[in-house]
Amino acid sequence: MKKQERIFLCILALWFCADLLTALFAEIHADEAYYALYGAFLDWGYYDHPPMVALLTHCSSLLFGGNLSVRFCTTLLHAGTLWLIWKTLDEEARSGPPAALEFGIIAASMTMLVIYGFITTPDAPLLFFTALFFFLYKHYLTRPGWPLALAIGVTVAAMLYSKYMALLVVAFVLLSNLRLLRDIRVWCAAALALLLFTPHLLWQVQHDFPSFSYHLIARNSQFKWTFPLEYIPNQLLVFNPVALALALWLCWKQRKSTDLLERAGIFTIAGFLLFFWVMTLKGHAEPHWTVAASVPMLPLLFHTLRKEEWRKWTYRLFLPIAILLLVARIILCLNILPEKTGFSGKQARMEAIHQLAGHTPVVFVGSFQSPALYRFFTGEETTALSTLYGRRTQYDILQLDQDLQGKPCVIMGKISTGLDTVIHGTPVRYRRTDHFQGTNRIVVELNQCDFLDGDSVRVHYTLNNPYPVNFDLASTEFPVSIKVVYKTKEGYKKYECPITERPSLYPNGWLKGTASFPLLHNTPMVFTLYNGVCETVNSKPHILAP
Repeated sequence: MKKQERIFLCILALWFCADLLTALFAEIHADEAYYALYGAFLDWGYYDHPPMVALLTHCSSLLFGGNLSVRFCTTLLHAGTLWLIWKTLDEEARSGPPAALEFGIIAASMTMLVIYGFITTPDAPLLFFTALFFFLYKHYLTRPGWPLALAIGVTVAAMLYSKYMALLVVAFVLLSNLRLLRDIRVWCAAALALLLFTPHLLWQVQHDFPSFSYHLIARNSQFKWTFPLEYIPNQLLVFNPVALALALWLCWKQRKSTDLLERAGIFTIAGFLLFFWVMTLKGHAEPHWTVAASVPMLPLLFHTLRKEEWRKWTYRLFLPIAILLLVARIILCLNILPEKTGFSGKQARMEAIHQLAGHTPVVFVGSFQSPALYRFFTGEETTALSTLYGRRTQYDILQLDQDLQGKPCVIMGKISTGLDTVIHGTPVRYRRTDHFQGTNRIVVELNQCDFLDGDSVRVHYTLNNPYPVNFDLASTEFPVSIKVVYKTKEGYKKYECPITERPSLYPNGWLKGTASFPLLHNTPMVFTLYNGVCETVNSKPHILAP
């Protein structure tokens, strides 16, 4: 083994130990607790993401408890990501001293590449499989063959199972080398990837495309100038200002490169940054959405900084940033950051809620992160209720609240009635009940519309009870009311639907009713139920038109 290879493996071992220690001591992030819930209920898909992150947390939980039950496999994948990127570099560039050290410095200065070494999100497996994709692509360019083509097909499927934006990686690589479209092996690799991804697509069909509806429709918002203006500063933090500025300059300078691997990297970096900047025209773009560009960015920076006239900048600019990130890693392990940063204080808050509730299940209103954290830190039964003012989550697919219907529980969150208290410095409202009656799963179906004139409509609807227990419309503790709600640019417009009969609906029972209200043209409406705790969305959106 060459000397630089041995040095690199030593650096990689130290990096893995640092990731492992940080994963062990840094408090779990709320999103990670949510992904731990994924891993407890393995499936071919989830409301927000494909299932690869669930597989990571599930496998980690089989080996460890505590933080490592969520993060251990992520640390392994990250070591693999760095090894694959190293192996993708030109052999000549990584053979001379001190190549391994300089590679480590540059990699350790890239913010999100460092963070996803110990925090478990869908981006962690996306980085690994993107690195594997570029590694295989490098070898395919020099010796194309069926084994490599099929391996690329499997890798593309794994990328898609990690995060949907993997499609962008594939698209930009194809754009950089359009001759690939004339290669039958490439088409077979694409067909294999699609075949392997089919179980997830079928899951989407069975669940009415929740992920696509959320990412392509629900995340859209009215344009604000802050969206494109904040994009570049956010990207400076994702990659670090020096790395991003140098990479953009290199992408422009080497835009006519004939090296197909380098060209693929340039297209991917520029493509990701430009694509998501354009996406800010329809809503906020999360900073980390571009993190996959770190994989080709690292070799691009390395090959430039290995040149004699550039080498000093590795130590003058990249090394100080790497040291700052190392200090930040230590601070995370100490758990001394303010709770609002999301990296401390959550365990104490959830344990305080546990002292209040005891072993009684806790129902959180309007928050999917709180029940995930409560389940992770206490192991107690809990669930979330979606509201009119929030979004649907994985809890709406799991429907864990069905098991709590008619049973004792503690309701907590922004509820209309209850007791006020302070938990770990935060004011909260809670309510105890011996017979919980939620409305999230009640289904209201629109049967017929009678348009009375140009400005009003009468709707015939059916209210269905899918719960395994009776649903009491006449409950005094949880009084039920039905409303029609329009969501307009100015806010919500609500109209009461009087209930003349208030029976107790048996499991799978139903009730027919009518409601008359003003007609708002080209405006979606939904039926909502209110049970004295929160308003829930109980129908699909409809646009009523004569």
